[in-house]
Amino acid sequence: MKKNGSFFLSIVDRASLKPAIWDPYSYREKKQAQTLGYFASVQSLKARALPRHGFNFAPLEYRHLGRGHVPAFILESSGGGLQSSCHGVGESALLFGTMRAYLGNVVVTPRAEWIGERSPFVFAVKSEFVQVVPKDGLVYFWWAYLQTQSFLHSLPIGSGGTRPRLHASSLSQTPIEVPTKDTREKIHAQIQAFAASLWSQYMATERLLENTIGL
Repeated sequence: MKKNGSFFLSIVDRASLKPAIWDPYSYREKKQAQTLGYFASVQSLKARALPRHGFNFAPLEYRHLGRGHVPAFILESSGGGLQSSCHGVGESALLFGTMRAYLGNVVVTPRAEWIGERSPFVFAVKSEFVQVVPKDGLVYFWWAYLQTQSFLHSLPIGSGGTRPRLHASSLSQTPIEVPTKDTREKIHAQIQAFAASLWSQYMATERLLENTIGL
């Protein structure tokens, strides 16, 4: 079998075979003591009603996410086309894309004040994400960590043929190795400060373009 560009071989007793499991760690007798589920809960998104001001932006999709370690994404105007109820998440929510999870579609929703909205704010979500809720609350550290090659290479492929989807339980069981909490806090604080500045600049640019050339 081939996984993320690497070949691996698992020899498994037929009675222990788990259908659709491609994770080489799944059959190891000695797994790492730490998994993502030890540090965070992984939750499926639920449909929820959006407040009126939540209709300002179109539902978040993979196409809105940029590549590279930039803690912002495209906020597209809704154009009044949203439904009254859809998947939604609040501010500072860490989302992990479950379709072709090995691509690392990870995002943190901004605080309302960063984008000129009032809190509490709900972001509509259209693509296939799960919410990762870190027990230490350091969402921007985990945003960065979940995009690392070491983590992505440890992910199970998932099921679904050419568009494999990763279940929340499999993501939760992925083995990880992270630095101490003090180090995680420093990384989180630096990225969060960068995100706040970036969102402020992003919204200022959007307003400038809208007022001058009608974009």
